Amino acid sequence: MTAFRRLAAAVVSTAAIALTAGPAFAWGPNGHAIVGDIAQDRLTPKAKAVVDQLLSLEGHHTLDEVASWPDTVGHLPKDKGGLPDTLPWHYVDVPTDQPAYDPARDCAQDNCVIARLPEQARILADTKAPPEARLAALKWVVHLVGDLHQPLHAAERDHDKGGNDVKVRYFGDDHNGHLNLHSVWDGSIVDRELGLSVNKDYSIDLAKAKAAAATLEPGITAYDAKAWTPKVPATRPPFKGAGLDKAVQAWGEESHGLARDVVYGLLRAPESDGVERLAQGYETAAWPLVRMRLEMAGVRLAWVVNQAVGH
Repeated sequence: MTAFRRLAAAVVSTAAIALTAGPAFAWGPNGHAIVGDIAQDRLTPKAKAVVDQLLSLEGHHTLDEVASWPDTVGHLPKDKGGLPDTLPWHYVDVPTDQPAYDPARDCAQDNCVIARLPEQARILADTKAPPEARLAALKWVVHLVGDLHQPLHAAERDHDKGGNDVKVRYFGDDHNGHLNLHSVWDGSIVDRELGLSVNKDYSIDLAKAKAAAATLEPGITAYDAKAWTPKVPATRPPFKGAGLDKAVQAWGEESHGLARDVVYGLLRAPESDGVERLAQGYETAAWPLVRMRLEMAGVRLAWVVNQAVGH
């Protein structure tokens, strides 16, 4: 089955179950670590050597260890070493009533994931840049590729901040009224399905995340990996032209379409208290789609890093 047929099948399956069960619906630190783990195993020898060298600057060894760093620094104030101005880099709010991404409308001053991911990838690829800058760029690339594959990081409906303003109850839980559609897709689905958890300090068990990634790996066929990555002529690396930018935009538009058709498209009207009680069928059907987006993100992250430093 082709990559696009698998993706379509996941959407159709989700719709069918949701419609029969009645009207649930990515990534928190576990999701980001899983994407990093899938990519780690797909690096070329040269790319792995460069990545190892950069990670060693801070005593790290694998991509999963740095996958959530951009979230951490983004939520710290500047006087404590934070980078709060980078928060818009994590998403692009393409309205669901629009067919595609429009940079003038959706990415003012290049402040969105579709613009910042290629920018950071090119810093990573620049052998003349300081090692510390390339390490920071590597962290951003690992994280932003993951973010771009979470559907609600590429869409919003009626200015709801990518589902953050949509209150939901997931498998009977609303986290004391603080659970929203975005957070369900960021982490609740992944953690529930894979038996993972996040500590109060936002740390995770990396060994468990790595084991979870290993359960997803067999689902990625050689055909999938080839179909999910751009076709780039050997004489024209994507970082020297518009190839990378076009690929990143296409990945974002994939997420936008899935958010429109599935994440939002299958929601029913909220109850009188404004809370959407996600039906079990919707919740269950969301996982195949989330799983595929994690797999796609891991494969594509490896492609970006390999193209940047693996030749």
